[in-house]
Amino acid sequence: MINIRNMDMSDVPFVYNTEKSIFGNSLQESMLYDELIYNTMSQYFIALNNGKRLGYVGVWITEPNAEIVNIVVLETHRNQGVAKQLMRKALDYCKENKVEMVTLEVRKSNQSAVHLYKQFGFQTEAERKQYYNDGEDAHLMVLKLGGIT
Repeated sequence: MINIRNMDMSDVPFVYNTEKSIFGNSLQESMLYDELIYNTMSQYFIALNNGKRLGYVGVWITEPNAEIVNIVVLETHRNQGVAKQLMRKALDYCKENKVEMVTLEVRKSNQSAVHLYKQFGFQTEAERKQYYNDGEDAHLMVLKLGGIT
C-alpha cells in the first residue's frame, strides 16, 4: 500500500540522488534543505511503500496560483499509480490553500506524463521553446481550480 507524507530532512538525500540519476543534475543538497526550512512557498510530498521511498512531488504556492515544480517516480515503480497518488495529494494541497490555477512544464516527448496531467484536467496553454538544457521544448500546462475547496 502506498502512503504519501510530507517530505522531511531524512528525504533530502533520496530526492537529490534520484534527480541526479534521472535528470543528470539536481539542486544542491543544501538548496533542498533550504527548500524545507526556509521556503514558505514550497511543499514536498514523498510516496512510500513499506517504508521504501518511491517518488516525490514538489509544489510552490505563489498565491493565488501554484506550480508543480517536479514530480518523480522511480523507474522501477512507474505505471503503478504512484504518480497519480502524488498528483492527487499535490492538487488536494492546492485546493486546501484555495489556489486558483496550477501550472507545470513537461517535456514534449514525455507523453506518459502529458497523458497523466490531462487526466487531472490540465490543458496545454503554451509551448516553451528550448526550455530544457538539451534544447527540447516544453508544454506549459494549466489547471484552473478557481480557488474552490
